[in-house]
Amino acid sequence: MVSVWVGLIVWCDQGLYWWRAGWNPDRKRVIYAWHPSAEPARAAHRVALRYAELRTSHPLSTLIAGAQPCP
Repeated sequence: MVSVWVGLIVWCDQGLYWWRAGWNPDRKRVIYAWHPSAEPARAAHRVALRYAELRTSHPLSTLIAGAQPCP
């Protein structure tokens, strides 16, 4: 299990990578995406696309954005 971003956790189970891909408001349930673990590069590409999507809809908090790196 790896936390990539707010709302994006990727885990591997029974030969598949899984992550939350959205929300179905009609059914009031989460939509999950999956990809075979035999293709990690393609799975990573799909996760990266979801990450980019979430970055635009959920930017850094002002506290984190204003934090200075440790020397």
